[in-house]
Amino acid sequence: MASQRTPQLGIAVWGAITFGALLAAYSAFRPVRDALVLDGDPDQIPWLFSATFVAVSVVSPIWSWIVGKGDRRRLIPLAFHAFALCALGFYALVAANVAPVTVGRVFYVWSSVFNLFVVSVFWSLLADLLGPDLARNLYGPIAAGGTIGTVAGPALTRALVGTIGVSGILLVSAVLLELAVIGVHFVRRAGEQLGAPRSTETVEPGDGGGAFAGLAHVVRSPYLRTIVGYVLCTSIAATLVYLEQAKITKVALADRVARTEWFAELDLWVAGVTFVVQTLVAARLLRWLGPGLVLCALPLAQAIGISTLALAPSLTAVFCVQLAARSATHGLTRPARELLFTVVGADDKYRAKNAIDTVAYRFGDFSSAWLYKGLAAIGAGSTILISAAAPLCAVWLAFAAVLGAGFRRRTTSSKGVPCSIADASSSDPSPPASPLPVARARIVPPP
Repeated sequence: MASQRTPQLGIAVWGAITFGALLAAYSAFRPVRDALVLDGDPDQIPWLFSATFVAVSVVSPIWSWIVGKGDRRRLIPLAFHAFALCALGFYALVAANVAPVTVGRVFYVWSSVFNLFVVSVFWSLLADLLGPDLARNLYGPIAAGGTIGTVAGPALTRALVGTIGVSGILLVSAVLLELAVIGVHFVRRAGEQLGAPRSTETVEPGDGGGAFAGLAHVVRSPYLRTIVGYVLCTSIAATLVYLEQAKITKVALADRVARTEWFAELDLWVAGVTFVVQTLVAARLLRWLGPGLVLCALPLAQAIGISTLALAPSLTAVFCVQLAARSATHGLTRPARELLFTVVGADDKYRAKNAIDTVAYRFGDFSSAWLYKGLAAIGAGSTILISAAAPLCAVWLAFAAVLGAGFRRRTTSSKGVPCSIADASSSDPSPPASPLPVARARIVPPP
C-alpha cells in the first residue's frame, strides 16, 4: 500500500500544478478578451462562435490523425509547446499593433480553442494513467489545482499589465504553458509507477486510422454518444446564459475598464467557491454517489439560472447565476465527466474524448448562438429562455442518469479495467476478452 501511495501523491501534486499552470495561462488573458469583444456589437458574437466551431472542426481531426501515429502520452507536451509558440506569435502581433481588430478576433477564436484543447488533452492523459477507483479520489484535488490557477492568472494580469502591457501577458501565458510541460513529465512518470508497463496498449503508439477515427468511435458507441448529448446540453445552456450576460453587461457597464473589473471580480468569486467545492465536496460525492448523480447538479442549477435571467435580468442576477453555474461546472461536473472516460479504451481517451470536448462542445455553442440570434430577431427574447429551461433540464438529467448507469455497468463488469471500443457499443456485461495487465486492475484507492 505504501508503495502505491507515493506515485498517487505524485500524480495528485503534479497534476494539480500542471492543471493550475494551464488554467492560469488561459485566465490571465480571459478578462481582457471578454471585455474587448464587447467593444463591438454583442450581436456579432455568434459569428465568433461559428469561427471557433470551424477551427476546432479542423484541429480535432488533425490531432486524431497525429495520435494514431505516435505515442499518445508523449504527444501531450508537444501540443503544449505548439500553443506556447502561438502565444508568442500573438505577442509579436499585439506588440507591433498589427491589424488590431482582425488580430483581436483571431485571438478570441484561438483562445476559445486553446481553452478546450489543452484541458481536454491533459485530462486524456489522466484518464489513461488512472483507473476509475483512483480517479474518484484524485480528480477533485487535481481540479482544485486548476482553480488555484484561475485565481493566479487574473492576479498576475492585474499585477503586471500596467508594467508589461497586454502583449506582455501573452508572454506570461507562454511561460506558464512551458511550466505545464514540466508538470506533464512528472505526472506521466508517477502514473507509470502505478503498474502499467511501457509494453501495454495504453502507452504504445496509436492504432492508426484516419483523421476522423475519433468521431467514428463516437458514432459507434452508445456510451460515448450519451456523453455527447450531455456535453451538448451543457454548451447550449452555457451559451444562452453567456449571451444574456453580454447583453446585460453591455448596457449596464459602458466603460471597458469597468467591464474588465466586473468580469475579473466574477472570476475570483467563481474560483473561490469552486475551490471549496473541489476540496471539500467533489471527491466525497463521487465516492458516495458516483458520477451520474453528481452530473445532475449542473442541469438543476442552470434551469433555475436561465429562468431567473429571463424573469429578472440584471447585473446582480447575472452574477449570482454565473457564480452558481460555473462553480457547479468546474467543481462537480468537470471531475464527474472526466471520470466517465476512465472506463473507455485507451485510444478513445485521446481521440474520441478530444472530439467530444472540442467539436461537440463548440457545435453546441454555434447552434444555440444562432438559434438565440434568430429568435431575438423575431422578438422572442426572454421567451426562449423560459421555454427552454424545463425541457432542456429534463433531457439533460436523463443523459446524466444513463451515463451513471453505464459507468456502473462498465466498472462492475470489468472490475475497473477500461473497455475496448467493441465493448463500448455492446450491452453484454461480460469482461472484455483482452483486459489490461492485472497489476493495473489491482490498484486500490488509499483508505
